[in-house]
Amino acid sequence: MNIDPRLGPVLLDGAMGTALQAAGLPSGVLPEQWLSERPEAILAVHAAHAAAGARVLLTCTFNAASPRLASALPSAWQARLFEAAVALAREAAPHARVAGALGPLALARPGGEAPPAARLRAPFERPLAALAEAGADLLWLESQYDWREAEAALAAAVAVGLPVAVTFTLAERAGRFEAPDGTPAATLLSRAARFAGVGPRAGRVVAVGVNCVPAGAALTALAAWARATLPVPFVAKPSPGLPGAVLSPAAFAEALAPAVAAGARLVGGCCGASADHVAALAAVLQSSEARG
Repeated sequence: MNIDPRLGPVLLDGAMGTALQAAGLPSGVLPEQWLSERPEAILAVHAAHAAAGARVLLTCTFNAASPRLASALPSAWQARLFEAAVALAREAAPHARVAGALGPLALARPGGEAPPAARLRAPFERPLAALAEAGADLLWLESQYDWREAEAALAAAVAVGLPVAVTFTLAERAGRFEAPDGTPAATLLSRAARFAGVGPRAGRVVAVGVNCVPAGAALTALAAWARATLPVPFVAKPSPGLPGAVLSPAAFAEALAPAVAAGARLVGGCCGASADHVAALAAVLQSSEARG
């Protein structure tokens, strides 16, 4: 997937987990379990996001590298997980890009010790390879928050040979985003962008950014910095909020519009973002393209 920052922004999808919860996913049940139990629900979420305008769909595999998955799914089904996840996204939107998505392992403790790099990398290797074998167009590492783990995941991802995007989930403090250990967002994104020159050309990092952060001034400032500084496009996939405190689609789109104007080139929604939120963002992106 080649993303030219000189072109208009690319619309990403919204949230999978919160949509499945609204469809009845019980508390404590991993979304991946519904790949076998209720695949039609996952297909419906993908289809709704695509109908709203999303051009990139993230597979329902957020927990697939995490130790949580091993205890939640039978080993026989784990082998079929990635093929099912990619197939559902592809069926829902044949003309969209399918991003094989993985979340963090949560093995590295912020501010504390982390397992050796090889131990951090190993859990990512099989899921990333399986997503590629299943037909994903690119690999998507999301919700990273510790550089040691993110670096291991990136090393595993670029070795697969598909384009790679990575996003960090960070806290906003004093008007800027930073990791739990205090590492500024700019430092994390700069480090990740160096992988744009690592590995085979087909497997290099093609985009870096943030997800599940608030939309607002801090995101706008980061988008402007990224556009002026980074060699790859910036991803903005903020959250409109959790149940009970979710911004309306219009309010969410309005809050994110300045970041799009500042330079965000891959734009979508994280936790709480419905197909209606995606549709509202589509209108913002169309307006941005119209302005040139």
